[in-house]
Amino acid sequence: MTFTAIDFETAHSNFPCEIGLSRVTEGKVTESKSWLIKPACFPYMNPWNQRVHGISVSDVSEANTFDELWGELKPWFDDNILVAHNASFDMRVLRSTLEYYDLAIPHTDYFCSVNVSRKVWKHLPSHSLSAVSQYHNINFKHHRAGADAEVCAIIVLKAFEAIDSLNIEDGLIKLGLALKKL
Repeated sequence: MTFTAIDFETAHSNFPCEIGLSRVTEGKVTESKSWLIKPACFPYMNPWNQRVHGISVSDVSEANTFDELWGELKPWFDDNILVAHNASFDMRVLRSTLEYYDLAIPHTDYFCSVNVSRKVWKHLPSHSLSAVSQYHNINFKHHRAGADAEVCAIIVLKAFEAIDSLNIEDGLIKLGLALKKL
């Protein structure tokens, strides 16, 4: 079971101000990291977004832009399976950011941990990251990309354990889900 969990916090629309990545190797979280990003819309930050994640203009004023970070980030993506909680959002942010900076879209597939959790824990009234993590007694600082990515990874591992699956492909087949192309 090897994959990378991803999460973005955004300054405005599809402009990221933080990325979190959590690498899972052979069924264990082996590394989690986050980077603040000076968003392309800098210095504008949507006030609503700021209230949600708490990242301010001053927090990102000295940060690298996404294209400056890409050399460090790219190895996390190449030929790897990605997962995100509400993957449609995170993949849209990733695609639009890569396009904005005219960076090649990496060869990777992805799936959504919300869809996985809906199939595995049907009884839960909500499948938000906070609701599923609360169900599993996982405490974390929600709406910070590194913590959110790590919790996403842990939730996927718990879900696949619950259905006795040792790899992504088998688990998704058991759940009636499929990988999507980035």
